[in-house]
Amino acid sequence: MAKHNWNFEIPLPDDLKGWKEADLRLARRFSECLQSQNLLRSSRAAKRYFNDDNLEHFFKKHKERAVAQAYTAWGILDYRPNKISKTQAEKMLERGLPEPEAMLLRARMDAYPTLYRVASHDPKAGTIDLEDVLLGGTVTVHDLLMSESIENNLFLAGRAFPAGRFHFIELAGPPLGAGMGMEAVEFLRDCGMDFTREGLRRDAHKFGWLWGWIDEWQANWKPPRLCNTDGDEFLWHIASFSVANHVDVRKAMQQRQDIEYDDQEDEFVWTKKTGKGAKMLGGPVTLGRIELVGDELVLTVNSAKRFATARKWLEKLPGVAFNNVKTRRWDEREQERPMDERISQPEPVEITPELAASLQEMIDKQYMEWIDTPLPVLGGKTPRQACRTDAGRQQVTMLIRTMPDPMGHASVRVPRQAMLRELGLTTEFLTSGRLSAKIPEPSGAVEATSLPGRVSRNAPCPCGSGKKYKKCCGR
Repeated sequence: MAKHNWNFEIPLPDDLKGWKEADLRLARRFSECLQSQNLLRSSRAAKRYFNDDNLEHFFKKHKERAVAQAYTAWGILDYRPNKISKTQAEKMLERGLPEPEAMLLRARMDAYPTLYRVASHDPKAGTIDLEDVLLGGTVTVHDLLMSESIENNLFLAGRAFPAGRFHFIELAGPPLGAGMGMEAVEFLRDCGMDFTREGLRRDAHKFGWLWGWIDEWQANWKPPRLCNTDGDEFLWHIASFSVANHVDVRKAMQQRQDIEYDDQEDEFVWTKKTGKGAKMLGGPVTLGRIELVGDELVLTVNSAKRFATARKWLEKLPGVAFNNVKTRRWDEREQERPMDERISQPEPVEITPELAASLQEMIDKQYMEWIDTPLPVLGGKTPRQACRTDAGRQQVTMLIRTMPDPMGHASVRVPRQAMLRELGLTTEFLTSGRLSAKIPEPSGAVEATSLPGRVSRNAPCPCGSGKKYKKCCGR
């Protein structure tokens, strides 16, 4: 082996900057390897990773999603042109690397790729909390740039690996949107991926097939059908009725059991206290709002069915006659509305601890009831019924792990731990606070005790691999 005049000391375990610099140097070597080796530009390598040999198509279409970085990492860490070939990573270690880079490379080689859900992120700390969708467990990775641009509930195909007392992440495939997680899992399962650590390492190239799957998914994507609690499609109706006598109308509405008066807004609220929606929300459902303005009564509801129902009983009130109705799509942009219908944005509602607790209680109730709700995706079975078989248990586990948290207040979460516990499914998820690194350390873990001279060469390796130190982190 050639001798090199490298003078890079191994960073201390808590030296994040030192490990980042070492990782940056290794990333440059990866890039140089891609440029110098025609191997990764071969149609054979592209076909293996993308399941399609049109390399330029993927590099051009998914450039902003770091496709070149993910492909390069796979090509160096996993690709073998034939069964007896060595990977580029193995060759790099044989040729020699500065020890910090060698330790990081071995950590990457020992880590397994998987699909993570972004549980939370902290741009100030430069951290991202990830939940392993396929195997369970959590890990916090340090990546300042990613933490500043990522969103919660996205999915990342990658491998988390240790660097000192920290974890970094290497992409193994594309980032996926919040609504794509479960479908991506089903795709990988249909591709024959084995959801075990060894299976994920062996099938690392199949995470690359997700790039083509994204193209197909986007081509077939249709906007979601948003419905109200009655199952009616959202379509705002603002209806005008003429009023002969305000006093008579107010008195008539106050006598109705389904009408409540909002004295702060001087509006009447049309509600429903029974049915599926009330059960789901744990209280009355607001069906519409009614306001008396001048000689008019203005009704606002969010579906055609609710408008038709309200019109029938409103026209029976004394002196009330229908004038007209305007409709507006829920996704209609402000610029598309007539000038007289444009309104200023309401002041944001302050989420107090009491309100957040109430929201969490409502979310908990809804999702715990989901456990006993028949689902088409489970063939009409409830999650509890599906868990009677091993295949059903795995499918329900993936469904729960890929559920995105509600948009809005960060402290309101899907009660995954409670759901998995109720169904008797193993979970390591945490529901609040900082997630800890639950992923077992790979055999290349770079901890303080794995530094040369700290552990006897014949002692068991502190990383927990079961090997002797000299055969593991002491290499």
